Amino acid sequence: MLNFPAVDMKEKKTISPLRRILVNCTAQANEYGACVAAKVPEVERDMCLKEFLALKTCMQNTLRGKV
Repeated sequence: MLNFPAVDMKEKKTISPLRRILVNCTAQANEYGACVAAKVPEVERDMCLKEFLALKTCMQNTLRGKV
């Protein structure tokens, strides 16, 4: 019988959602990152709002299992 510490199970539960987000939302993350990078150093609030909202929606849908 194998006995794994509780930490390993907690880490496994944490990694899985992050992995799903990375797989499903790569395009949106790249678009948002490119938008922000193009505007540095004049970064302002909501300057890349469209890209941010697309990334946020993708992440939420992934975590809810809608993707």
